Amino acid sequence: MKKWVFMIGAGLLSINCFCQNVALKSNVLFDATTTINLGLEYALSDRLTLDIGVNYNPWKFPHKVIDASGKVDESASYDGKFKHFMVQPELRWWLCEKFNRHFFGLHAHYLNYNIGGLSFLPDGWGDHHNDGIQNKRFEGWGGGTGVSYGYHWLLSSRFSLEFTLGVGYTYLKFSKYDCAKCTPVISKSVMHYLGPTKAGITAVFMLQ
Repeated sequence: MKKWVFMIGAGLLSINCFCQNVALKSNVLFDATTTINLGLEYALSDRLTLDIGVNYNPWKFPHKVIDASGKVDESASYDGKFKHFMVQPELRWWLCEKFNRHFFGLHAHYLNYNIGGLSFLPDGWGDHHNDGIQNKRFEGWGGGTGVSYGYHWLLSSRFSLEFTLGVGYTYLKFSKYDCAKCTPVISKSVMHYLGPTKAGITAVFMLQ
């Protein structure tokens, strides 16, 4: 009997120790773009953690074209898209202690995307000479790496806010389509991007 009590107690202690080193997270900036996202951060040591974020956006944004008679032109109308899937793991080094105050990170990222026809964007934004994401559709994949800085603000023993900003490199390979009919392929291109690769205002829940 004592043996079983000891084993159960040891098991509960190990679960408790595991949970004290794990955080569940959601990036408010991605929430604002209707992107479903979930993060998990796990402590590797007193100052080292591994953060893994996953983002997914499956939604369509219908764009209806009105003809001269005031009716919807079904042949010209199309669905705007911000569809994408991205995973972004990051290794973090904390200046003080894990899940508290300042940290620096080294991250990688991979994404698949199908984006275009976002007519609700302001005129001229991302649409130079009618060749951007307002009037064209871009479908492809990308991957890269970057560095980041962040601050973890403790609100209570379980709840926190995290602010993060990162820069780096992304390799993008994509096909470009006309939005109205989405076929045929207009061109295929490769892009090398240098700039912001990570941004977050993140709600954090510590498992305890």
